Amino acid sequence: MSLTVSIITPERAWEPMPADSVTLPAFDGEIGILSRHAPLLTQLGTGRLVIKRRSEADHGYALRGGVAQVLDDEVRILAESVVDTADVTETDLVRQLKELDEADYDDELEEAGARSKAHWIATQLRSKGKEVPSLKKLG
Repeated sequence: MSLTVSIITPERAWEPMPADSVTLPAFDGEIGILSRHAPLLTQLGTGRLVIKRRSEADHGYALRGGVAQVLDDEVRILAESVVDTADVTETDLVRQLKELDEADYDDELEEAGARSKAHWIATQLRSKGKEVPSLKKLG
């Protein structure tokens, strides 16, 4: 393993992980990182973070916002939210999504917050390779 990946969110700091490659959801598209990558600082968007190790199955995360730094074979990720896709269930995510879509919203700000949360839940579903149900209100 030639990369070390560190992930920090407001809620948690993961132990540094070894990796052979990393795929990041940058703000304007995916970025692949291999050993000896040029120094890089990038804004992160919302999407799937994949950490690959030759000796194990790929490990996926849903990631929302932040920045990533690549320097001397270290990938440092400071993110708004990161969820290990192994820790969430499709059933629970779909239930949350339906509850958001069926709720009544009193004002535009409340609806915008629900739309943002629905987008984050949809990202987690996609990161698990699952279909996102269609939404009537929050579309």
